[in-house]
Amino acid sequence: MCAPPRARAADSSKEALPVTVFKNLQAGKKQTVIVYGTSLTINGAWSKAVGEYFEKQFPGQVTFVNSAKAGMHSDWGVANLQERVLAKKPDLVFIEFSMNDAATKNNISLEKSQVNLDSMVKALCTQNPQVDIVLQTMDIAWDSPRVPEKKYGSDRPNLEAYYEVYRRYAREHNLPLVDNYPNWLKIQKEEPERYQKMVPDGIHPSSISSLAVTWPAIEMLLEKARIAAAGH
Repeated sequence: MCAPPRARAADSSKEALPVTVFKNLQAGKKQTVIVYGTSLTINGAWSKAVGEYFEKQFPGQVTFVNSAKAGMHSDWGVANLQERVLAKKPDLVFIEFSMNDAATKNNISLEKSQVNLDSMVKALCTQNPQVDIVLQTMDIAWDSPRVPEKKYGSDRPNLEAYYEVYRRYAREHNLPLVDNYPNWLKIQKEEPERYQKMVPDGIHPSSISSLAVTWPAIEMLLEKARIAAAGH
């Protein structure tokens, strides 16, 4: 939710949750949920799980749209926000572009990544001050021998710093954050061979892996928000 600065300061000790969309759903209102980002969203099994979650919890009330596109970054995100997101009048939006902003071939600095994120958030809040926005960090790229020409890991030497842009922005603006990176990092460090099997091409988790690592963290956030909304 796009809370005013004073309200953000007052609630800084509380975890930011996408509560408004659940309040509206619990009141019987129809809502639109959009996921926006890279191939990690358009092809991610977690995305489909989000749609299924809302259909199960609130049958027939939620229009779910996957507006992501493979290979894209936040410059594209800003340029296509109107057509792919704003035009659909969303009530809840998930955003992730860090993975491809971090790719050196895209020439997007850390500062530009933040400017683009801020531009998207402000546009969403201008359209609907009550909109819920959830930011995400994702998994870890590596150079898989299955696609030796890609070098997904080597092309993203500062990936963690790009994820930190999203973390910092979420803290400063009291936005919900699903920080998937530490969960993937733990697996990579403790079970490197398992990690490579979970992300076989070097950047895209398998469907089973996405549902095992990314989706539970998102589901936890949604459940906290649903329960919080019901308690108000």
